[in-house]
Amino acid sequence: MVDVDKVFGFIDSHYKDYVDVLGSLISVPTVSAVGEHMDEGAELVASLLRERGVKVSVEGFGGHPVVFGEVGSGDKTVLIYNHYDVQPPEPLDLWESPPFEMTRKNGFLFGRGVADNKGNIAARIGALDALMPYLDELGLKVKFVVEGEEEIGSPNFLNAIEKKRDFLVAQGGIWETGYVGRTGRLGITLGFKGMLYLELTVKGANRDSHSGSAPLIPNPIWRLVRLLTLLKREDGYIPIPGFYDDIDEEFLEMADELIQKLDPSQLEKMKDDLGIKEFVGGLKGFDAYKALLTSPSLNVCGIYSGYIGKGSKTVIPSYAMAKIDIRPVPGQDPGKLLEKTRKYLVENGFDDVDIEVHSMYPSGYSKPDEAIVKASISAAVDVYGSDPQVTPLSGGSGPIYMFTNLLGIPMTGAGVGYYGSKSHAPNENIRVEDFVKSMKHVALTLVRFSEIL
Repeated sequence: MVDVDKVFGFIDSHYKDYVDVLGSLISVPTVSAVGEHMDEGAELVASLLRERGVKVSVEGFGGHPVVFGEVGSGDKTVLIYNHYDVQPPEPLDLWESPPFEMTRKNGFLFGRGVADNKGNIAARIGALDALMPYLDELGLKVKFVVEGEEEIGSPNFLNAIEKKRDFLVAQGGIWETGYVGRTGRLGITLGFKGMLYLELTVKGANRDSHSGSAPLIPNPIWRLVRLLTLLKREDGYIPIPGFYDDIDEEFLEMADELIQKLDPSQLEKMKDDLGIKEFVGGLKGFDAYKALLTSPSLNVCGIYSGYIGKGSKTVIPSYAMAKIDIRPVPGQDPGKLLEKTRKYLVENGFDDVDIEVHSMYPSGYSKPDEAIVKASISAAVDVYGSDPQVTPLSGGSGPIYMFTNLLGIPMTGAGVGYYGSKSHAPNENIRVEDFVKSMKHVALTLVRFSEIL
């Protein structure tokens, strides 16, 4: 029988080693959108796993490398998914420390990727080290898959999944992330929304023109504004015909049960932190949670056109562009949503709009009665001292469907972040305390999983 006290004692005694591991990972600027240092980042992850006796391969599938690892010889297998790529650090002037030099201050760790997702890679490695002497006793095999394109929509990861199906067989998996809420409860997310990321371009004249000709020359910005107001009403409703069709009713029933156990006051605190008066459509309480966790969404990420530099320049731009993300929920096909969006724009006089698809994948989720989910919930109670906050979906997106839908592997969450981690923003950070607890939670989840199967 595994001596959990010894496992936790190892983590308490050696956690600084894994803080150092995290520092080494942060020092490699693996910004997938830029594409530099990606091979170096993959090789660093591979070398860290090899040092622990993990059988490792680094393979390419048309994009940034993917790291695969396997250790143990048992008949019960857990697959651990992470990604070594990170978001761009800009705007750099808002960082209080260099983004690619991990800074330690007052019990916090700062740097791009400490929460999303390199801190979780380091914590998984720490958990593995603590459990390594017990793998045979547990009858457990642990597999790793660490990709380098998650932050750009995982465009080549499906190719990797299809070619590595035999390797990726597992009875349960641990997803990349998890965050501690304001009340100290770990958030365990059972799924993620999908993604349909579009770039819409409205064209005007064949070159920029003097704005003195504004009475005559059409300005594409005005057309883009009218287009955007067609896509979403002020109350949040998306009027594209058929947009809300096909949502999985079984998922909605399961989600409703989980949402009723959540604390709506946490959303009110989020609203206060962001300095906003109200949520879209005036949503409150459980209605706000249901919208966040079960409704598909459409968002404008950015708009570009004309002159946006300092000072003034009187110009009629020749084009206007908007970047839009649409997030499907279980049951919805992002390909169908794309076609419905195209048809809707054509019907409203925007048949000339260029639509570029940057990424597209469906939603995926696991049920709360899966063995790996039960194991992670049980482990969270012991490590964090309270029931975790289990949510049916994240408000965000990730390629979890490749595991849940295509490979049939139920996934659970675990992570080093907390509500103030500022993932994707300047001064991304985690608390050392959460880093240590996450190692313990992952280690105990593996133990409990082996006991349930």
